Amino acid sequence: MKAVALSLLIFTGGWQTIVFQGLFSFRLPDGFEKRNPTSAEDLRAEYYKDQTKLIVRWGQTESGAYNDRQQSWMHDYHEATTRIRGLRANIRTYSQDKNARQSYRAELNLGNWDKGEVQLYMRLESEDAAMLPVAEEIFKSITLPLASPERSAKPSN
Repeated sequence: MKAVALSLLIFTGGWQTIVFQGLFSFRLPDGFEKRNPTSAEDLRAEYYKDQTKLIVRWGQTESGAYNDRQQSWMHDYHEATTRIRGLRANIRTYSQDKNARQSYRAELNLGNWDKGEVQLYMRLESEDAAMLPVAEEIFKSITLPLASPERSAKPSN
């Protein structure tokens, strides 16, 4: 039997909640829309609002493998390791020159990026630097279901 996964949108106060393939949820500002529909089994999606794009990828990273994480073309580079819902999260922001314009990026690697064990990757790209703090709010809004052993069992009567 083939399971059909849906992305569910729940709208609340200027932000919408996206349930991604039943694996996790996150919030996006109103106006972001999923483009280029993919198959129900695809674990990658892109959401757009004007010139801003959010890429979501479950199960692996799209961050390039470099000897040094900060490359010469990455300007205003900041990187921090934190925790999101108890999981290790690496967040980095930077700008780059792209097609004679400044482009700003925020990337999230949830899991152990150093060991290549990334559970969730997100990247927000925009020509508007004001979207970088919005990206951090999107990243902080991630909700993952509890793993089976951590779920509280319903008492049986």
